[in-house]
Amino acid sequence: MAEQNIDYDALKKRGFLKQKQDSFFLLRVKMPYGVFKTEHLEKLIEISRKYARGFFHTTTRQGVEIPFIKFDDIVKVEQELKAGHIETGTSGPRLRTTTCCPGNNWCKSGLINTFALYQHIEEDLNIKCGMDLPHKFKIAISGCPNGCTRPQVSEIGIHGQVDLTSPDKRIGYAVYIGGCSGRTPRMGFKLDKTFNDTEILEVIKKTVTFFKNNAKPRQRLGVLIEEIGKDNFLRQIGL
Repeated sequence: MAEQNIDYDALKKRGFLKQKQDSFFLLRVKMPYGVFKTEHLEKLIEISRKYARGFFHTTTRQGVEIPFIKFDDIVKVEQELKAGHIETGTSGPRLRTTTCCPGNNWCKSGLINTFALYQHIEEDLNIKCGMDLPHKFKIAISGCPNGCTRPQVSEIGIHGQVDLTSPDKRIGYAVYIGGCSGRTPRMGFKLDKTFNDTEILEVIKKTVTFFKNNAKPRQRLGVLIEEIGKDNFLRQIGL
């Protein structure tokens, strides 16, 4: 392996990250909503045995990592993933995997269909894992105010809530903007409204677009908002 000829950032985008151990890479994979079917897990077990060391690790973003993959095996692993209909995760200055709890699909506390919102974000807005951005950007969706996916510490955090201002107490979406975790964690600020199905997609689209067009390289959304002012940011995204 001629290390000087390896494009590590391109490999990150494809879901392969350099390990601390020389000549090895870890693979990150994800599936919509964090739901892996039995056939997906069987394929990952096969890959881990064939190309790595026979185990994998579940990640905090509802994906799976397989470490100890050799550089020369990466293309073969990608072919196996494609055959198994398994998606790769990413790293670097990009949109990370959107995380979501089960929502009202089977959780008794769930107020919203988190899987449906995830699907609308990817298919209707074309905002998908791996989207190139000035820095990492995370979206988290939780079905209720319990916030199991930690929406308060994501660039865009969403949870279902009852709109107490509406006569029929309709269920909608609460939104947090500008949060992040990591070495310098930051709490997002909560928007003063419960959004409906159409409005929530507009908020997501405008926020991601604004970040893409205005953030400096390696600048998180919360830092950008602090720099330009919260009120100015809200005006520019139409809120």
